[in-house]
Amino acid sequence: MSEPEDKRGPGLKFPPPLLVLAIIGCAYLIEGLFSLPIVAGESLWLTGTALIVAALLLATITLLHFFRAKTHVEPWHPTTTIIQRGVFRYSRNPIYLSFCIATLGIGVILNSWWVVCSLLPTIYFLQHLVIKREEAYLEHKFGAPYLDYKLRVRRWI
Repeated sequence: MSEPEDKRGPGLKFPPPLLVLAIIGCAYLIEGLFSLPIVAGESLWLTGTALIVAALLLATITLLHFFRAKTHVEPWHPTTTIIQRGVFRYSRNPIYLSFCIATLGIGVILNSWWVVCSLLPTIYFLQHLVIKREEAYLEHKFGAPYLDYKLRVRRWI
């Protein structure tokens, strides 16, 4: 009996970027109620912008790897291959890493410890609601080659 065709991917029920934006939004609402600035009276715009540009660059490079490999970037679609080149030699989740770097950049630009600290729940929820499900899917679909990749490459950096 053959394996059923993979049509759903890891079966995520929501886009991970929305999860990240929701967490940042909640932190920003808390900032509005209980302001907790990083520094008083100084502009952190340049540092925050540099972090966001770095995050966008990492995400763009990662997207190019997906396009070259002709596999879906959206985690609710099936994966056709394990990408192990470029940024994937250093991180199994470079897009999620870029989300985290962008979260820091947004927090710095907004001069908000609440937004900066929202990185912790962002990592937690990405790890438990997204990455674990994706990894279980990839282990089931690719078996030993993916397990070998997991041994060689760290989850984040």
